[in-house]
Amino acid sequence: MKRRHASQIAIVIAGALALIPAARGQGTPGDPYPQPDAGSASGSGSAAPPAPPPPEVAPPPEVAPPPAPSPPPASSPAPSPAPAPKPPAKPDPKIDMPVVLSAPTGWLLPAAVIYSRTGLDTGGGVVSDNRVGLGDVAEFGVSTLDQIRDKEDASSAADRIQPYIAATFRMGVAESRLFDAQPGLVLGFRKSFERDDSGFKSQIAELTLVASKHLGSRAAVHFGAAFWDASLQGEAIDTSLHDRSAHALSDQIRPFGGVELRPFERSVILVDWSYAPEFCYQCTATKDQIRLVPELAWGVRYQVADWMYLESGVRVPEIQNAKLLDAEIFGRVIFTTWALRHAVDRLK
Repeated sequence: MKRRHASQIAIVIAGALALIPAARGQGTPGDPYPQPDAGSASGSGSAAPPAPPPPEVAPPPEVAPPPAPSPPPASSPAPSPAPAPKPPAKPDPKIDMPVVLSAPTGWLLPAAVIYSRTGLDTGGGVVSDNRVGLGDVAEFGVSTLDQIRDKEDASSAADRIQPYIAATFRMGVAESRLFDAQPGLVLGFRKSFERDDSGFKSQIAELTLVASKHLGSRAAVHFGAAFWDASLQGEAIDTSLHDRSAHALSDQIRPFGGVELRPFERSVILVDWSYAPEFCYQCTATKDQIRLVPELAWGVRYQVADWMYLESGVRVPEIQNAKLLDAEIFGRVIFTTWALRHAVDRLK
């Protein structure tokens, strides 16, 4: 009896001891240290059921990386700096005119400056005067004159010969060029082409020396002397001023002059005194066949633009006889240009 009880107790103890390893492999709830499977360690006995896997921890959300900086745009050529604005062009200097109204002045055109004057008067006279400055010391020009007159006999009224074409060359020095207060000095020569009118041939030549001086900015004076020569041929006449008697020299020299007053910047009042030849075809007296007749002219010149002027006034030929009925009212337009001068300067 006792042996049976002892064997039963031994069986119970052995079963309990067999359960201990399995309990250790599964562990108990809340056991932080689960034991390894006894069967795997000893290699004997049946394997315990595997422990459930631990709950998966969700990985932290992926943070998108910051966008890569966009590559710089392809470098374009830097814009060229804007050119600096050009300074305004300086206005061309004012031109001192080579003629008052009829009398020449002691002023020359600047180098390569072109001057053109065209006009007409109530007597039907037409004038055209075109010149160009040469090197600031000379000028050359060609003109048609309306001052040369003729008449049939001593009692006839004089009429002008048109066209009467002449060439002009003048040279000199500007004011104050040689010394202070020096007036402008110009030596000029004008000679016409031979003109055939009513069966008579005539020709003129004039040598002038003139001095001009500005009196401040508002006035100027001109004074000079002309040495004239002229010839007339036809039928029974063949004469000239230089072929006359011993008094020929006094018959050829004549004074002339003029005054300019500038009450306004663009307006000038002009007065001048000059001479011009007169031919008489049927006169028998030698002194009457060719005469030098005085003229008085007065008028104004207005500067419309830097390159344009207007002139108007009155001219009285044979003023010594006070023939006001022969007076002529004239109008003229003058153009000047520095274009040729600027073109020459650009070539330097």
